Amino acid sequence: MKKYLLVIPILFFGIANSQVGINTSNPQRFFHVDGQKDNPTTGAPTGPIQIDDFVVQSDGNVGAGNIAPITRVDLRSGEANDALAIGYTDQTATEAGAGAIRYLPESGGKIQVSNGIVWQDLASVPTKATVVARISAGNNTRTIPYNTSTSITNWQEVNDVTSNFEPTTGVFTAPRDGVYTVSFTFDFVQGTVAANSYVETQFYRTYASNNTTELAVKCLKTWGKSTRNAQAGGSCVTSIGLNQGDKLHVNLLQTIENSARGLRSSTAVTNAFFGFNNLTIVEQ
Repeated sequence: MKKYLLVIPILFFGIANSQVGINTSNPQRFFHVDGQKDNPTTGAPTGPIQIDDFVVQSDGNVGAGNIAPITRVDLRSGEANDALAIGYTDQTATEAGAGAIRYLPESGGKIQVSNGIVWQDLASVPTKATVVARISAGNNTRTIPYNTSTSITNWQEVNDVTSNFEPTTGVFTAPRDGVYTVSFTFDFVQGTVAANSYVETQFYRTYASNNTTELAVKCLKTWGKSTRNAQAGGSCVTSIGLNQGDKLHVNLLQTIENSARGLRSSTAVTNAFFGFNNLTIVEQ
């Protein structure tokens, strides 16, 4: 009895140099997606036409808005929308591995890279907060009641490069964790100064973490004897550590007169009363 062995050949089909296109009949790379379906049927898309394209080359390089990627991930389209968004991870640097990148939103936000052991900050030089403000008002119109802590408001803003100072309320908000040097000068209108009196400059800090306010720093200017026709003036300079979002404002308290006493000021730069009440805040 003869036995026949039937051999059925197994055919392997493949297409050499095949390319796959989605929303395009003219794919330019191994895998090509045309988001807006606006690519030409012949030739390669150029300029803004490729900004909505996504490609994967045979070498594994990926391009978004760029159909000829020359790095592992290439976003350079030549247009104005090539930002790369990086999020946060709570993985340790060891878990994430060397070379991993994350965005840390704390302290004003920063980019960190893992060396496989710790997360390290990428060096950056943010614009530091700098505030210069002054009182610009008619003489003796801004008054401070007797023995009452009074917030200084309605400043004329001279400089605020980071927009962290609100001149109407006189409140400064820290853009990031750090040390801030604060200077405040004041001058009251001429008048009798009571014996054993004082003027107290007070810097109040409101914590972003729990919205509580405390007296952070105070400076005292004292008078032992009664004087006639004196101008009670002084200054306070200090450095205060603030966390991102903490708020700072300045108050005055006076006992030099048993009633309200006005500040020496003017709205005209040429007036002799102008420029005596100033606030400066500088981020270190």
